[in-house]
Amino acid sequence: MKTFCTEGPIDTDRNYCVPRTGLLEVGMKKVNDWRYFTLFAPRQSGKSTYFHFLMEYISRKNLNCLPLWLSFEAYSDFDMDFFISRLFYDMSLELERVGSEDVSAKQPEKLIDFSNYFKALSTSVGKDIVLIIDEVEGLTNITVLNKFLHLIRFVYHKRQQIGLRSVIMVGVSNITGILQDTASPFNIADQIQVSYFTFEETQDMLAQHTRETGQVFESEVIHGIYANTAGQPGLVNALARDLVEVRCQGESVIGMKAFYQTLDAFMRVYVDKNIANVVNKARQYPEIMKQILFDGPVLFTMDDPALSFLHVNGVIDDDAGVCTIKVPLYKKRLYQTFKPLLSGNGELRYFKDPLVSVKTYLGADGYLDMKKVLGRYAAYVGERGNILFSAGKAREGMYHYNLDAYLSSFLEFLDGRVYPEVPEGGGRVDLLVLQGARRWVVEVKRFLGSDMLERGKRQLAAYVKRSGLSVGYLVVFSDVHKEGGCGREVVEGQEILWWILPVLTNTPSQA
Repeated sequence: MKTFCTEGPIDTDRNYCVPRTGLLEVGMKKVNDWRYFTLFAPRQSGKSTYFHFLMEYISRKNLNCLPLWLSFEAYSDFDMDFFISRLFYDMSLELERVGSEDVSAKQPEKLIDFSNYFKALSTSVGKDIVLIIDEVEGLTNITVLNKFLHLIRFVYHKRQQIGLRSVIMVGVSNITGILQDTASPFNIADQIQVSYFTFEETQDMLAQHTRETGQVFESEVIHGIYANTAGQPGLVNALARDLVEVRCQGESVIGMKAFYQTLDAFMRVYVDKNIANVVNKARQYPEIMKQILFDGPVLFTMDDPALSFLHVNGVIDDDAGVCTIKVPLYKKRLYQTFKPLLSGNGELRYFKDPLVSVKTYLGADGYLDMKKVLGRYAAYVGERGNILFSAGKAREGMYHYNLDAYLSSFLEFLDGRVYPEVPEGGGRVDLLVLQGARRWVVEVKRFLGSDMLERGKRQLAAYVKRSGLSVGYLVVFSDVHKEGGCGREVVEGQEILWWILPVLTNTPSQA
């Protein structure tokens, strides 16, 4: 039986896969056109799988080409002599793997002599050479890397005579971010973007599992996997594998209860290599990350070293000129990493009176009374607003995350969870609260005018209707209102409970 691959690259005999035929055609066309190009994308985004597929594709579609694969991952700061020796050795190993003869009696003495080596090799095997160089940034000696790239440039201008049809540079960082040399040969190259899976590709891969095993992913689960991963290949496979092998092994249907358990594990428990890599990279620029997460908007530019670093490592994306965190699961984990510790002065002790049991906030059925809890939160903000939100000068995201922390302080006693920004009812809600079989949706807004407030109510009503719930909850923070308020409305046939919470409260002296 096949499995969902989380190690990469994909083995088509052992793993479910997305063929990416259209992307392979793009690469094949560049090879046929004698193009030299780059392929850069964050880790676990499908690069290794793509170029392995591309090598097979080239071998099938163009019998006059011999694709060879090298990796600079362990090259580190090799000096020139060591680099020449290692490059020759790795070429020999690769030729041995593909069953071709090494035509060189001895290794080249100088780097430029590799042009003669490539020509002799092409002549010997009777084919044009396609050279794929993986983990190119693993060669950290910039002087040596620069000279190697100048060799590639020299060969490029004589590529048909030499028989080096195509050179493909593969890595995490864009080559222009490595080199500051204006003579870089990569003004001759273009780039292939390895995009994340589309929803249709995600759906197709999950369907492969269903066809093989009969185990069905509920439609809402498929949407949940795609929405929380944005189609990031490593994460799609990781969530699917956890659902199949851990949560629902032996069951015929994979449902939302199991999905939320998996999502919770990836948010709080698992040390997933994709997420850990993103968090580790984000930790190198904590202030800019806090600004992106909690303040916004931050304008995107590759000229900023911090933003460039975060972008090439898959932490942030460019969304119409604004920094965004494209993958919701990354955003959730980054939120957990960087979220403010309230006001930093022990505000947690004010969440709940230690003499009052959580039972006070339960209904007769034993579930959380959300109306009562949010009513208590409104009173809490009224009492502590200036301290909580720096007298109205708090970062905007602080409102959202303070309510999250408040609700979580109750749910931890009830074996429940609060999930920020999750797919629900065909859209996205700010907070999804789960306790046993019960769920609530809570929208969090900043007051930006009455029209925006009414639109927020309609949006929430649509979520409630599609989710099959009976009521939705809307919490609005306002630096305009002097007095708080709450109410109940029926909006488009759905019950909406709302609260307006002033974030500018009177200090005791003002009172």
